[in-house]
Amino acid sequence: MSESLRRLRVAAALLMAVAAVACDRSPAAFHETLGQRAGAGDAEALSWLLAAAEQGHGGAQASLGLLYLGGEGVEKDGSAAARWLCAAAGRGSGEALAAIAGAAEAGDPGLQNTLGLMHLHGYGVPRNTAMAVRWVDAAATRGHPDGQYNLALLYAEGRGVVRNDSAAMAWLDMAARAGHAGALNALGLRRLDGDGVDRDGDAAIRWFRAAAEQGHAGAQSHLGQAYALGMGVIPDDVEAMHWFRAAAEQGDPVAQYNLSFLYTRYGNTAEAVRWMRAAAERGYADAQFSLATEYMSGDAHAYAWLHLAAEQGHEEADRRRQEFWEYMTHDDVSLAEELSAGLTRGTGDPAPERDACGRPAAPNP
Repeated sequence: MSESLRRLRVAAALLMAVAAVACDRSPAAFHETLGQRAGAGDAEALSWLLAAAEQGHGGAQASLGLLYLGGEGVEKDGSAAARWLCAAAGRGSGEALAAIAGAAEAGDPGLQNTLGLMHLHGYGVPRNTAMAVRWVDAAATRGHPDGQYNLALLYAEGRGVVRNDSAAMAWLDMAARAGHAGALNALGLRRLDGDGVDRDGDAAIRWFRAAAEQGHAGAQSHLGQAYALGMGVIPDDVEAMHWFRAAAEQGDPVAQYNLSFLYTRYGNTAEAVRWMRAAAERGYADAQFSLATEYMSGDAHAYAWLHLAAEQGHEEADRRRQEFWEYMTHDDVSLAEELSAGLTRGTGDPAPERDACGRPAAPNP
């Protein structure tokens, strides 16, 4: 089947769902039927179900999560089951929440970790740090790397437990030994800063590289900084650009900012502006200031970026903003401040679905 035909059929299935709602037929029943067909091995029904789930339909997410949980029509996948069931529970699916709770009580470490994060962030269940610690600890004790990493963070931050750096290090080490990219990156930072351990630049680079090669954006950014500044490695702008770009393409604003400066160094202004703007749009104050002062003329847009940076406490941006006031009218300032509200993305409220379920938040249907 061609890709275009597959997309047409997926679109037709979603139109069927809309029609079902219009005819007062339950969309939950529609997704349940799709789930039954997919569980019986209907590949086309599975593709429809997946498309609906990716569009944020809670019923489809619940049905898909249950399929992955039971290995019906798909290969059993605990991680996929946890992500989809969590997303559905956050959208009010009692069936999904019951499946998560039941599996957690039965000892499934992946869903214990998921339930803990849901309680931590108040996603689909009441926010409750004691319950979060209970379930994350259960997952960690069963050897689940995500649970070990999350428990380390709870001990490091003192959330729901007494802050304990030794316990945090112990759980980070266990997760890192299992290859957890977040734990590897965290250990790299601790080695770089001497935070709770002896400072060791060589070890930091090894941890960062191990995480970066798994695609961890933060570690890729840190490795890029190491090559750009010669920290523990021979300075190498080509390697720095490689790792900064890898992180920048995942939306890391620090990497986007640093990549912009490397392009400036080599005279590629177009790419420099592109990545500086990307970092500024993600709310990075230094990038907002640089965009306004290095790449833009003194117009309303420049003032708008200065305003955003200054509102985050950037002192130099605030000073330059005051200079603008000397020759801008009150209406010009008001217009620029209104303009600033539409310049950023990804800087609003935290995404509870991403934080609790470990995946980007899907759009609401």
